[in-house]
Amino acid sequence: MSGWADERGGEGDGRIYVGNLPTDVREKDLEDLFYKYGRIREIELKNRHGLVPFAFVRFEDPRDAEDAIYGRNGYDYGQCRLRVEFPRTYGGRGGWPRGGRNGPPTRRSDFRVLVSGCGLSYVLHA
Repeated sequence: MSGWADERGGEGDGRIYVGNLPTDVREKDLEDLFYKYGRIREIELKNRHGLVPFAFVRFEDPRDAEDAIYGRNGYDYGQCRLRVEFPRTYGGRGGWPRGGRNGPPTRRSDFRVLVSGCGLSYVLHA
């Protein structure tokens, strides 16, 4: 597993990250996906308009979180393949690892990157 943790949580507190969710996902859908792995303490759904939703699910027992990662990471949910892992929590004042948020500065070019999935498409100009 990732091994990253700080005061907000990580592997030891039963919290998992669930990414690449469909745009119409609800808390109840997440509960239905994960209830079989153990007692869920909290579901925190982040569903901002225009962005691909993600969530944090916290289990009462951290071992249940490990089982949920093993059972649901890469799981096909509708037209989405779920990404389930321990959350990546960064320490320090800025909240990001050394070297900056996205690494070294980039240079603009004529190339584009098309990102699509789960009913949304984005075009990023490099």
